[in-house]
Amino acid sequence: MAFIVAGTFAGIAGSLYAFSKGSISPEVLGVPRSVDALVMVLLGGVQTLTGPAWGAALFTWLEDSLSRDFSYWRAATGGVVLLLVLALPRGIAGTFRR
Repeated sequence: MAFIVAGTFAGIAGSLYAFSKGSISPEVLGVPRSVDALVMVLLGGVQTLTGPAWGAALFTWLEDSLSRDFSYWRAATGGVVLLLVLALPRGIAGTFRR
């Protein structure tokens, strides 16, 4: 059941993304995008239900705010993510749940 729900939401998200961009190409789904999803889960908390949503919100905010101020924003984002993972090993939701 969880696989069906996740697939449904992934399909809806993909169709909305393609609709908003007008078209989609294979370059959009490269290795950096798959790593971004793993980082979002790590930031939010692996063993929590709402953790990945919190991690996605934080990662998106970091990416948006750092890309405006730094030319090497990916390196800056990686440094901030590294510090957060070291400071909060259970993620955001795991730390607040504890």
